[in-house]
Amino acid sequence: MSDVGKSSASAADDAGAERPDASHAERPERESREDDSKVLHAARDAGSSAAARDSAAEGAPESRQNTSASSSSADSLDAEEIAAQLAALGLTGPPEREPLLESFDLEGVASYIAAGKAKNIVVMVGAGISVAAGIPDFRSPGTGLYDNLQKYDLPRPTAVFEIDYFRKHPQPFYMLAKELFPGQYKPTATHYFIRLLHERGLLRRCFTQNIDSLEVEAGLPKEKLVAAHGNFDSAACIDCRKSYATEEVRKYVEEQRPMHCSECEGLVKPCIVFFGEDLPRRFFQLAQQDMPACDLLIVMGTSLVVHPFASLIGHANIDTCPRLLINREKAAELSVVQHAAGVKGGFWWGDRNHRDALFLGDCDEGVRRLCACLGEDWVAELEELQA
Repeated sequence: MSDVGKSSASAADDAGAERPDASHAERPERESREDDSKVLHAARDAGSSAAARDSAAEGAPESRQNTSASSSSADSLDAEEIAAQLAALGLTGPPEREPLLESFDLEGVASYIAAGKAKNIVVMVGAGISVAAGIPDFRSPGTGLYDNLQKYDLPRPTAVFEIDYFRKHPQPFYMLAKELFPGQYKPTATHYFIRLLHERGLLRRCFTQNIDSLEVEAGLPKEKLVAAHGNFDSAACIDCRKSYATEEVRKYVEEQRPMHCSECEGLVKPCIVFFGEDLPRRFFQLAQQDMPACDLLIVMGTSLVVHPFASLIGHANIDTCPRLLINREKAAELSVVQHAAGVKGGFWWGDRNHRDALFLGDCDEGVRRLCACLGEDWVAELEELQA
């Protein structure tokens, strides 16, 4: 799983602070066409079908990126035409496999769980699961928090989560941190569903991009949670790394006053991953342990565009592990060309799908429907946890 650690990311992308609709963004159409063009040219240059498949997989982009001018006339071809060219090269996609699910929907996933096949469920979540909790949106014009941040004349809304900007201008982050500090928001049905999986002995781990700690607020033990982008559980000096208890930082946050280190006078901030910072070591360690053992992957409320978090879905065993996406929009979906070229990692809901289930809608609605498919006892237990 070495590629899990290839890049760092920011809490601004898929944290509890993220604008709700950012969990449901799709890759621009042009970007997808250009990605397909790269795959096609990798295939053409390989010289044989086997070599072409390897080259295409290695050349596929790992994260969302804005590519510049078109690199080939293949951009003008539609997906079916490019797929036909790949087929001519012998690239017809992965081999057919026996379906792991009876159907690729909530009913199929419920049947799989009810049959006792899911004993090590891994859950991956993003900001979409906290929308119903009322986590404020700091990047959309017209919202109170966004308007308040503008008085600091930010070069862009996300600058508040950039470490270099924070060093020079810590005040905007401290204002934002006051709005996001734990204890102000209540967990949603989705947070309690994750706890329900734990209570039933089915949850191996929950990997979250959110910084709101609502999973723990819902009663999930901390050892079951991996906060990929950090949270407010601890704080440290950004220079000498001296640690500080959350309560020491809280008073500064409440007063919107930057805290300075008692040792070196450096700035102190909660241990939230900013742009330019590495993800916690625990994320990589547990990802390497948990993903190979995962027998059902449930992904909820995330666009899966931030790496290395997004890369985890590609490490669920292709032969044994079904995957379910609950989200308002599809995410991390392979194009026809990428699928034909054997590119791995993304979801695939087209022909020869053998393991990927999909529910499009709000996360809370999705988990309630899944519980309904699992039986009245699941519904009752979820309601009891929320009471």
